[in-house]
Amino acid sequence: MVLKNTVKLAYLPLLLISGGIFAADNSAIVGQWSLELSVQGQTVPISLTISEDGDELGGTWVGPAGSNTLSGVNFDGNALSFSMQTQQGSMSVSFELKDNTLDGGLASPMGNLPVVGKKSS
Repeated sequence: MVLKNTVKLAYLPLLLISGGIFAADNSAIVGQWSLELSVQGQTVPISLTISEDGDELGGTWVGPAGSNTLSGVNFDGNALSFSMQTQQGSMSVSFELKDNTLDGGLASPMGNLPVVGKKSS
C-alpha cells in the first residue's frame, strides 16, 4: 500500500507540469496576416493581426469598413476561430492553418463568405 502511494506521488509532478506540453504553439498564428475576403465576386483586402498576451489571444480585423476587435480568439494548432462585432452585427470567422496559409470563412448575413490569406510578418 505504501509503495502504491509512493508511485502515485512520484507521478504527480509530471502531471502538473505536463499541461504546458500539450498547449498549442501560438507562434504559428501570432502576427500580421494579409487576407482576401470574397464578396459577390469581388475581392476585399483584409488585414488581420493576432496578438498574444500571456495565455490569451486577441487581435484586430481591419478592412474597408474599419477596424474590429476580435473576441473569443481560439487556436488549437490547426484551426483558428474568433468573433467580432461589426456594423452588421456579430460575425464569426474560422480558418484552417496549413503552411502559413489561412483558409476559411466569415459567417455573415449573406451566408458564409470565403477568406484566404498568408502571414505577412
